[in-house]
Amino acid sequence: MENTILKPNKERVNPNELQNIVKNSLYPKPRWMINESIKDLEWLVSKVGIDIDYYQKNKHKAAKVSFEKVLSPNEYLTDNINRQLLIDIQNSLLYLDTTGKITRPKRISDILKTVANLILHANELRHINNKPPIRSLEQIRFNEIQDYLLSFNVDRLIFEQTLEVILRKCNSKVDINWDLLKSKLSLTTRKFDSLKHKLTLYLKSVKVEFRSLVNYSYEYPKANNKDFDITTDLWPNEKTISNEISKLEALFTSRPAQKHKFQHSPMSLFSSGRTLFYMMKKSEKTPLMPVSISLHTLSASLRFTRVYGVQLRKYCYDLYQTETARIKELGIAVSTSHNIFSSIKQYAFENTSIPEALTSLKITSWGEKDEIIHHGDLRKGLSVSMAIRLYTAAIWIQLASFTAGRLTSLQTLKRNCFKQSPVDDLFDLVFRIPKSSERIELEEVHRPIPDLIFDYGLEFATLACELEERRGFIADDNDLFLFGRILGCSASSAFSESSSDICKYPLGDDYINTSLAIFMDWINSPLINGKRWYPSTHQFRRLFAVLYFNFSDQIGLDELSWFMGHSNLDQTFHYAEVSPSDEWVEEAEATIARIGASLDKTINGDNDLKSILEKARKETSISLILEPLVRRLIDEHKEKTGKEVRFHKIGGEDVFFYFSQSEEE
Repeated sequence: MENTILKPNKERVNPNELQNIVKNSLYPKPRWMINESIKDLEWLVSKVGIDIDYYQKNKHKAAKVSFEKVLSPNEYLTDNINRQLLIDIQNSLLYLDTTGKITRPKRISDILKTVANLILHANELRHINNKPPIRSLEQIRFNEIQDYLLSFNVDRLIFEQTLEVILRKCNSKVDINWDLLKSKLSLTTRKFDSLKHKLTLYLKSVKVEFRSLVNYSYEYPKANNKDFDITTDLWPNEKTISNEISKLEALFTSRPAQKHKFQHSPMSLFSSGRTLFYMMKKSEKTPLMPVSISLHTLSASLRFTRVYGVQLRKYCYDLYQTETARIKELGIAVSTSHNIFSSIKQYAFENTSIPEALTSLKITSWGEKDEIIHHGDLRKGLSVSMAIRLYTAAIWIQLASFTAGRLTSLQTLKRNCFKQSPVDDLFDLVFRIPKSSERIELEEVHRPIPDLIFDYGLEFATLACELEERRGFIADDNDLFLFGRILGCSASSAFSESSSDICKYPLGDDYINTSLAIFMDWINSPLINGKRWYPSTHQFRRLFAVLYFNFSDQIGLDELSWFMGHSNLDQTFHYAEVSPSDEWVEEAEATIARIGASLDKTINGDNDLKSILEKARKETSISLILEPLVRRLIDEHKEKTGKEVRFHKIGGEDVFFYFSQSEEE
């Protein structure tokens, strides 16, 4: 697919001033940069969805973009010998920001990483051939860019031979000595990384022992994981190649900022990779959660909130009161109580009555910092902190199901996100939409929610406030997150053991996804052929769109597009087509070909499809020849443009066919 990534310019300076800025390298400091100087070798940058002033006060929390990248063995971009490379790369990134071609710090980091990886790959090849290393961007050759992109492909013979060695010598992931394997294979770093990635995917899919070591292991295999297919999964991913080309194209676009200019336009040379690879792995959409599983999950989350929510908050408050009374009884200062915190916490747990409504949770302890969770123990008994984690998952499921919010939108919900309209007394959730905004902080939007979810949300927010009060963290609700880190197992069970920063940062992606998995096991989510569906945060969003589209009889796309925060309807069709399966697309193309073969029929389609039919009918009027000819022209158009056939209903039973760029959300 074509991926230009560089959006229409949103210049931060007057175009008339740009020439002088570039000439003298006087670039303004990016909006997302925390550093004082743009010449620093490590840029501190804010994260999307979180106010910049937070990082200005807490610089240690900012993300880091380091220019200390390896360019060849024992040599870094920040070394004096590579100073010209460093200056040109830094100026290129600043130029892209100044001219508005990129607006987010994550893209800066991605481009830097790709450029450094390209130079490293080229230098490793040059070392093999006894050639001098690259010292400026203009020295990078066409064949080196080509070989870098080709290195994302994995040779099947090398894959099978390496896999055989691993399975023969290793019993788990920790046994694999990747450095030793790399030295024996004599591959470049980029090529070995591709091999390692594919081997890891395969090993995780066939053996539990080779999965990542985390503090929770799923009770069942994941039903929403696709088995590794060696015949196709060794191919490079279409989207990966497209992204790599687009990032290198950004370097080419920023040539005005470079003293020694990067010579090649990867987009012109390689399109999106189709001139390089015979086959690439198609991008796959987020798996669609079965409706029955989704409804069971939502029902269980609502029940958890209804039965346990209020009483869990009250119980936590009672524990806090007992804890405080014990500290006073012992005559010690709160600031020093952490020295005997474990005994105080144990006393509070043993001397606070557990509400009858929580009996079925089988609460056995307050919880320990970094507690290890085993799925087999979940239904035997829970700690208070684990019950809070289940509560967090339940509220997340409800908000994700009713708002179709993205991960970032839900992560960055403020504590005061629940609003009642003074106009109609209806209830809204106020959150931030990443893709509709160029701002780092993101723009706030209102989305309607049921009054029940509003009430449950306020109760959950109150729990978070009381947990922070226990720790002595007082702040404005405008500065706090609904899913703040105070809800984490280690934070909710601790007491004055860390700074107040913990309440001003949201829970991480991994913590949320693991919490959802724990919840699915705890509720005994129905199995699918002996496997369990463990949803990612994004799957609730896609399910919302597909259900809305079908329940609304495939109309109301403008409303759905608004609700999901899409900038155009093409994004909505990514979710809301009649069916995303290959079988339906195949049927659509066959239907177009049959219409084309009937000379007396017209097609409801876009100009590209009409042009294809017109071209085919000019070549022949024989139906038996026309039908396969139309199919061939469709395939050629898809190959040339990277677009796919899509369709939707118009006016009852009529169908409109069109080509659309297909990108994973």
